[in-house]
Amino acid sequence: MLVFTDAIKTTAQVSYPVYWSWNEKITTPPGTYILAMSAFCGRERWLNSVLWPLGFVGAIRFRRLFTQSQLTSTAVLVMYLPVLMQSSLLFYTDLCSLITVLWALSFSNALTSALFFSFSVLTRQTNIVWAAAYGIYHLFRQIDPHCSKVIYVTIVSSLLRLSPLALLGGAFVLFFILNDYSIVLGDHSAHHPTAHFMQLYYLLVFMCFSAAPYMLLSGNVLRAVRTFLCRPLRSLMWCVCITLCVYAFTMDHPYLLADNRHFTFYIWRWWFHRHWACKYILVPLYVIAAEAIAQSISHVARSVVIIYVVATAAVLVPARLLEPRYFIIPFVLWRLSVREKRFGIVVLELIYQVCVNSLVLYLFLDKPFEWVTEPGVKQRFMW
Repeated sequence: MLVFTDAIKTTAQVSYPVYWSWNEKITTPPGTYILAMSAFCGRERWLNSVLWPLGFVGAIRFRRLFTQSQLTSTAVLVMYLPVLMQSSLLFYTDLCSLITVLWALSFSNALTSALFFSFSVLTRQTNIVWAAAYGIYHLFRQIDPHCSKVIYVTIVSSLLRLSPLALLGGAFVLFFILNDYSIVLGDHSAHHPTAHFMQLYYLLVFMCFSAAPYMLLSGNVLRAVRTFLCRPLRSLMWCVCITLCVYAFTMDHPYLLADNRHFTFYIWRWWFHRHWACKYILVPLYVIAAEAIAQSISHVARSVVIIYVVATAAVLVPARLLEPRYFIIPFVLWRLSVREKRFGIVVLELIYQVCVNSLVLYLFLDKPFEWVTEPGVKQRFMW
């Protein structure tokens, strides 16, 4: 069974209160483990098998907020995202976290959304940011700046409608205070908040890589390259700004270089640590990726894009660790909002996802290795 020992031990500990304890290696709340214990204890892998269809429906619901085209195919596509797929095969919290966020965002009723967001926070603390984004969007959506006489009445009535989310926010603040002013459970020392702005640029590359067929065949990348070349002053300005960001905010986490099971270990070792200049070579790529992503959602309201960018930054920037699983929700929300009516591109993208998933699964199953410090214990490649 493809599960993680630490997660299973935690589930067992949560399942039996008489043996209640917390594994310090687990830094997220036990929402997924609590959900698994009642019907799936001992068969935890089944939980994600049951959750996957709910994620598919949630993806369709969320996509309907932006377009009616390619609902089913795009929902299948995002659920086959390689990082999400492997974490779903293992006993990770990512699938449950994604599902609850998708369902919460797809409801217009604040109480229903607050219930889904409440459970989403029990699977991953940073999901409180998406709850805040939802509340801010619906608050400003009700305000008409041209009606200054009733604007205060509108704000008050909107806040009352959003009171379930306010209660959730208040509960989270209380948790933050009681948890020694930290959102991290378990080992706090390895997860201090920091200003890791490079996470946003890593996300852009991740998005372009994960949706490569769409980005290439839709013409977004080509248009982005053309914009980069045809507007040299603008491009130079962005390159200078990002170069300064690379210089000041490129950082590695102790976990990143200590665990050679993860693909990010090899990316960092083979590229970023190869030569001091390697990290700067990617600056034009960051600019082009940002332009391509921006073009892909040019139809989305600017207010929604701003809220999305700010929320994504609030989730990613404080995290020092480069972890592809942190990119799952930002990627899925972006990809579901993209309008692509050509079914052939979606099919090619799905084939691409299947190929990447097959390669990852092959490395995981057929290429195990052992650490000198743990002879006889098989270690496996993963995201």
